[in-house]
Amino acid sequence: MSRELIFTATYNEAANIEPWVRGVVAARPDADILIVDDSSPDGTGAVVEKLVVEFPQITLHSRPGKSGLSSAHIHAMQYALDNNYDTLVTMDADGSHQPAQIPAVMGGLRNADFCIGTRTRGGSHQAALPRRILSHGANLTARVLLPMGISEYTTSFRAFDPVALRAVLAHDFSASGYAFFIECLEVMHRAGVSMTEVPIDFLDRFSGTSKIPKNQIYLSMLALTRLSINRIPFTRARN
Repeated sequence: MSRELIFTATYNEAANIEPWVRGVVAARPDADILIVDDSSPDGTGAVVEKLVVEFPQITLHSRPGKSGLSSAHIHAMQYALDNNYDTLVTMDADGSHQPAQIPAVMGGLRNADFCIGTRTRGGSHQAALPRRILSHGANLTARVLLPMGISEYTTSFRAFDPVALRAVLAHDFSASGYAFFIECLEVMHRAGVSMTEVPIDFLDRFSGTSKIPKNQIYLSMLALTRLSINRIPFTRARN
């Protein structure tokens, strides 16, 4: 039987984490759940500890201080490999990613090593207008600078098999924050990991405020430019 791990990173998601957990259990009742919480001041960890009593398939890893989103994802990837999971699904727990769509994203692994949920080709982006403009601009720029046959670069709703996980973990990442998600794709592309995408519906977060720092737009553009420049010798070498 295939072993599945559904992961999310949390920071101040006390109002959102229970609906997310219940949605994940409904969508994939046999999957394990990993939650990495960076000592959320709002008590997210305490909410998860109560949920563990009802849902023993949950594992909570509490980290001291706010260690960051990219390190939480790398932690989950290593955990998945170390514990012999066949599939890792990563997603947000704020209500923007729909647990009911986990089977669709996982289904992409039938023909690829990695699958990302796209808001473009058949998907939808239903968040507020500023968020839609930001996402559209980032993805358009990424498709121009780093073409790799997919339309979505920035969402964290993703599924990995062990081949994809090993490729990512072999890399020493230079980008952090949200730029990490773009670099992650470039790493897999360079490693020859087969990638695909399936449509998802991206909604506004259920409760709370967005945690995207204002400087992440600037940092992401810098990361995109650097990755694009670095791809030139890589492309020549392949040719």
